[in-house]
Amino acid sequence: MERVNAGVWRCSACEITEQRTSQIEVPLSFPREAFLVAGGNRAGKTEIGAQLAVAFAAGSQEWWVQQWATLNNLPLSLLPPSPSTVISSGLSYADSNEYIKPKILKYLPLGCQFRNWTGAGRGTITLPNKGRIITMSADAGRAKFQGMGGRGLRAISLAWLDEEHPKDIFEELLLRCADTPYGGKLLLTMTPLKGLTWPHEMFIENELDGFSSINISGLDNPYVSSVKLRRATQHLSDASQQSRLFGSFTLQTGLVYSEFRREIHVIPSRKLPEDWPRYRGIDFGTRNPFACIWIAHDEKNNQLHLYREYFATEKTTTENGQMVYALSKNDPPAAWTSADPESRDGRLTLARYCNIPNKPAPKHLGVIEGIQHVKKWLALDANGYSGLLVHDNCKHIIKEFRNYRWKADQKKDTVMKQNDHGLDALRYICMTLSRQMARYNIN
Repeated sequence: MERVNAGVWRCSACEITEQRTSQIEVPLSFPREAFLVAGGNRAGKTEIGAQLAVAFAAGSQEWWVQQWATLNNLPLSLLPPSPSTVISSGLSYADSNEYIKPKILKYLPLGCQFRNWTGAGRGTITLPNKGRIITMSADAGRAKFQGMGGRGLRAISLAWLDEEHPKDIFEELLLRCADTPYGGKLLLTMTPLKGLTWPHEMFIENELDGFSSINISGLDNPYVSSVKLRRATQHLSDASQQSRLFGSFTLQTGLVYSEFRREIHVIPSRKLPEDWPRYRGIDFGTRNPFACIWIAHDEKNNQLHLYREYFATEKTTTENGQMVYALSKNDPPAAWTSADPESRDGRLTLARYCNIPNKPAPKHLGVIEGIQHVKKWLALDANGYSGLLVHDNCKHIIKEFRNYRWKADQKKDTVMKQNDHGLDALRYICMTLSRQMARYNIN
């Protein structure tokens, strides 16, 4: 198809002119200061971010950059005139290693030098002409981004944030880009899964000078089957489908886990193989329930079996911890226990007095993103099988799945703090497991 103008494409073979979203609109529409690319899943937003990162780092004088611009009908005036520094940041260093770095590698010239490229922590690529790409992480915090930038080769021509970062990091990098003599730019590529958060306020509601946004859809990606993409999201709420397919900002309503179906996700309780890894999730409470759930991981089929639960009120953390220890006695040793990151005292009590070593769940992900990690396991694969199976003896958490709801009439996605204690424990497990699988590049 050939581009007629912004968002309009024509197929000369079938004589059809229609509206489509495309990655090419991103470099063609780049504003003066900052650009939000809100894309659905598989829309190619990370792909175009990687291409721009390499082109900005190299500068417009490199022959291969000029060739890339010519092939895509892009103006060279978009790029800095000389080599510079590009900041690329993921939500975590594990995310950067899994999603961002492999795409950047596809577009690099020969002869680049790499520093701490495959490990955790800050990494650097130095191009043959001394342009640089520095890989960072949102969970490193704002302070790690301070002091970056400057003049010459240190000048930041582009700061690229992949997925929604904390607002303070965005603001810090906006200042770093301002140091650039020819005007650095900030690119935010994300799928909006957290409701009407700060990117919506800054890029869409307020329409700040020099800021702009664009939506791109995975359904318009010619390398992805739109039929399969539709099928993969059919179990989601209408609001989730709008975000996942079209990159739209939406507010959730109704049940949080509307995709949960007893006939699909609940199975008869049974004895599980001893060699399956075991995980525990714990949410603390005294007047509110203390909740612990046990999960076994069928790694061959990549399915989680939630096979035991424990709920109790009006007991101390020590009493609850001793009960969890007793219930676990006949199980294979737990690979890890993930607990509420807000309760340091509770975690220390479990470790010191109950023989339950544990780790805090990844706090930086937040409740809404944690819910998305649970939803990934609830999703059905191409054969109609769920990644999360709940044994029918876990009656409390089955009830929570059927009653956990979004708050109504909110300006951002907020859940009701009811029917959530076992689901919070499940969320801790899913967040921790996602971090672990990303770290070791397990699909």
